[in-house]
Amino acid sequence: MKFDFKDHGAVATLTITSSLLEFRRHNRAVDAALLSADVLARTSGILIRKTVISGPVKRSLRAYRAATREAAK
Repeated sequence: MKFDFKDHGAVATLTITSSLLEFRRHNRAVDAALLSADVLARTSGILIRKTVISGPVKRSLRAYRAATREAAK
């Protein structure tokens, strides 16, 4: 699973990429990020899951921390 956080000024994006074998862990990390902060998410792909989470920087950082914490479990 790969996390990529980019700050674009007022808006930041968090990209979570994982393989089909990590499907459940990917979904748990995305759910944790969405529940921790008020951000938007778009998911695409079957073999390689890619989720882009975007929102204000402070909320995106909160979502990033929650997603990495959940993926480390």
